[in-house]
Amino acid sequence: MGHKIHIRICNRLCCRFGIRVLIAASVVIPSLASAQNQEDSDIGAPASSEAYVDRLIDDGNLELSLTSEVVRVTNTTGNLRSLVAELNGARISSTSNADSIDTSPFDNVQQEAGVLVSARYQTDNFGLLGLDAQLGRGSRPDPFAVANGDRWTGLFELTSSGLPLGSGWLIDSALGTTSTPLIGLFDRQARFFLPVTPILGGAVTFDAYRPVAPGESFSDPKPFASFNLSVGEPGLLGGLLLTDYTGLSGLLVSAGGQSELSPGLTAGVQAIAVDDTRDPFAVILGSSDPGGDTRFVSSRAIVGSMGLSRQKFRLQANAVWSTRSSNGVAPSEYLADGDAHGASLDAVYRSGRSIHNGGVYYFGPGLTWGTSAILSNAFGAYYRFSTSSQRWRWTFNIDAIDSVDSTGSSGVVVNADFRRNIDFNSAVGVNASLRVANGQSAGQVLGYVDFETGFGSSRAEAGWSSDRLSNLYRIGFIQNWSLPQSLPAGSRLSTQISYQHRSQSDQASQVLNRDLTESADSFGIAMSAGLMPIKDTTIDATFAYSSDASATAAEFFGPFQSTGVSFGTLTSQQTESFSATLVASARLSPSLSLSGTYTDATSSLISRFGIPLFGSPLGLSDDQLDDLRRSSFRLRAAYLTLRYSISAGRPSGFMGAREYPVGGLGKLEGRVFLDENRNGKWDPAESGARGIVVILDGIQAVRTDDVGRYRFEGVADGTHRVTVNADNLPLPWFIEANDKEGIGEPFSAEVEIGVRGTTVLDIAALQRP
Repeated sequence: MGHKIHIRICNRLCCRFGIRVLIAASVVIPSLASAQNQEDSDIGAPASSEAYVDRLIDDGNLELSLTSEVVRVTNTTGNLRSLVAELNGARISSTSNADSIDTSPFDNVQQEAGVLVSARYQTDNFGLLGLDAQLGRGSRPDPFAVANGDRWTGLFELTSSGLPLGSGWLIDSALGTTSTPLIGLFDRQARFFLPVTPILGGAVTFDAYRPVAPGESFSDPKPFASFNLSVGEPGLLGGLLLTDYTGLSGLLVSAGGQSELSPGLTAGVQAIAVDDTRDPFAVILGSSDPGGDTRFVSSRAIVGSMGLSRQKFRLQANAVWSTRSSNGVAPSEYLADGDAHGASLDAVYRSGRSIHNGGVYYFGPGLTWGTSAILSNAFGAYYRFSTSSQRWRWTFNIDAIDSVDSTGSSGVVVNADFRRNIDFNSAVGVNASLRVANGQSAGQVLGYVDFETGFGSSRAEAGWSSDRLSNLYRIGFIQNWSLPQSLPAGSRLSTQISYQHRSQSDQASQVLNRDLTESADSFGIAMSAGLMPIKDTTIDATFAYSSDASATAAEFFGPFQSTGVSFGTLTSQQTESFSATLVASARLSPSLSLSGTYTDATSSLISRFGIPLFGSPLGLSDDQLDDLRRSSFRLRAAYLTLRYSISAGRPSGFMGAREYPVGGLGKLEGRVFLDENRNGKWDPAESGARGIVVILDGIQAVRTDDVGRYRFEGVADGTHRVTVNADNLPLPWFIEANDKEGIGEPFSAEVEIGVRGTTVLDIAALQRP
């Protein structure tokens, strides 16, 4: 025993003496070398009578050079927190004029004013808490009804995100005006879309995460299992700047879940049920049956999905079934009662820079999801291809679609696009489309050149579009200007000008033009500009004007609008339009800002239907007909927002190594004591060992206090390893691994930390008998 103590003391003395020698050498040797170098440099050089002085410009009191005089000073103490409060006002007025129709019932004004509050607070162990509330008053006219009087509107939502439960489980929840959650599988395919439904109620989502593998990064973890549930009254959202919630009555229940069955194989299901709710289409249109009764509907729907992912390949299959019933009052014009079903299969394959995407689908008529209609009465297939390199980019798409009951549209659409970078400042590209729909075909080709000059970046483009009734040729030029530096900061300017020529076929209907054929020219111009006239103030303005002298209905032009001659005949044509928007914002203080928007848009139309009857045997002249069919429309909108926002705090860290990529925190505490009776438990009569280093996961360490106590605050939940450095333990006491006394193995213990809990670990020091 004496030899061991002597060797230990010698080792400590040698270590301390060696460290002091190294420190002295690190100071003395560079000093000697510097002195020698100074002597060498002074040979043949004049002696300097003044020692070097480090001089600061203006004594180091230079002001900060910032584009803004308003500097936000962030308070970094405490937990993360933020508050946003807004005062909002909006007004929209529309005015229409038609010589042959009384449009006064459609001219109305929508306006609102209110306050919005949004607050967030990051807790240590209860997730991110949030509050969103709105209160306003304004008019809410129905789309097809005369404006009603002003009314109060309001909503609120309480949220909690990332509430830890332990073992890799988190909860997201919401209460108030929220929406139904969906499983993540539906975001990973191209064709099948399920809408979320606004509800007044509650929603909760459970996510589970697997333990972190050694060396694995968890910067963006994904749950391997997820489950959701929501209950409430379904509704509709509207409003201008503020959100307006309109309840539909009834009850909605939604539930779903998904889980990874094996590596790369995930399955999930989502279901929704709605009982005795008002038909949303009748509410939107403001319609009711002649008897005055309200139409109520109920629906059920369920969808299952399974996805298989490999390194370069992904395959997903979906199947959906729904049923809908109503109370028999005035059947809906948009959704019929009864059962419906559908399915889709989507695949993605990646090979280097190339991506292949394709699938097939079938959706029967009348599919619904809750209170919403989804893709229905359609079946078909699609294929997408894209590839790119440093110079080339290619894309190719083809879609084929048909209606299940032969009452809808059918056809094929093909689109191809390529772009080649000639150098760093120039590129060329071509886009071509072809559509064959309902027995008609239409196509277009657009080519462009991108280049840069001393005036800025430019694009020149030329296109041609053709269908059975007309041909259109178009050229355009877009310029993003490089402005002089003498202009105010933030100045920008871009312009666009275009010219188009349309020729109408002699096979056009006489309803459109008695001359059968026509050639017309039109042009368009647009500008977007912005600047910062004074510090912390920005102004942006855009305007656009277009003129079309053609008498042909616009629906006859373009590959994506020529779907039916009869429909195109009974439409209207825009002959002239102008729109202007002005946006201004100013930062009044680090926390206060003011912004406003004003928009003014006008357009002229020629109606292709509703030609009035006349009694004169001679009829009306062409000019008189055009006057009767001519109309105009003007929309003016103004928005104003006063915004106050503050944020403070910093993210709270955690101690130890995480077992799960996300989770909560707990505490680890205990004491290191001299176990005189060797029972492994601390007794009140036993002394604590001060100055002992307790190490958590080999990352963080603390020392015991005068009575041997230690504590780790904010330890990540899960399993952790605790070790000690007992160099300060008085002799002849020692700490070794439990149940391995005398072997000399260092102490190590595993502890389990629970969320919002305290784990106690006492460490006993023994003395040899």
